[in-house]
Amino acid sequence: MLQRFSHRAHLKTEDSRGQALVEFALVFIIFMTIFTGALEMGIAFSVKMQMSFASRDSAVAASESGGTPATADAAILNTIDKDVNVPASRSKIDHVDIFWSTPTGGVNAGAVQTYTPGGVLFTGWGGWSLTSNLYPPANRCAFIGGTAAGCLPGHTGPDMVGVTIVYKYSWMTPLPGLIGLSGSGFTFVQTNYTTMEPIPGT
Repeated sequence: MLQRFSHRAHLKTEDSRGQALVEFALVFIIFMTIFTGALEMGIAFSVKMQMSFASRDSAVAASESGGTPATADAAILNTIDKDVNVPASRSKIDHVDIFWSTPTGGVNAGAVQTYTPGGVLFTGWGGWSLTSNLYPPANRCAFIGGTAAGCLPGHTGPDMVGVTIVYKYSWMTPLPGLIGLSGSGFTFVQTNYTTMEPIPGT
């Protein structure tokens, strides 16, 4: 009798251990999914904030560079290079648009200057390539010493100038595998625009 009782107790102990292991595995998977998701979202939010700041900072640089067309885009793109830091990566920038902005942030008359990372232009941080040349700095309508400069027909001046940064975010953690997501990441598009600042005459 005692032996039979001992055998049953042993079976119950084995069952309890097995159940505890299954429960632990389920809880661990849920915990790791939540932890990984929080980590991924934290990294993504940090990158998004960097792109937002870089777009705003470079729009300010664009608004202040109307009187210096030879170096205007270098100043804009170097501002972006300066503002993009870990966990973001310059190599993940798909392209940067510098454009003649409407009052609501749209592109006016297709006037867009587009750059992609890598190339022989403005090589201080790795260089850029010009892929669309429809809004060159010399065509941006500003006022220098009270006189309009770069104001082509249709530009009543001063222009509103905008900067859009398109960033391809890649997953940094195993989150997609844990929750069954497909794809390698997603895209951030950050735009800021402002009016070209008058430049005192020299």
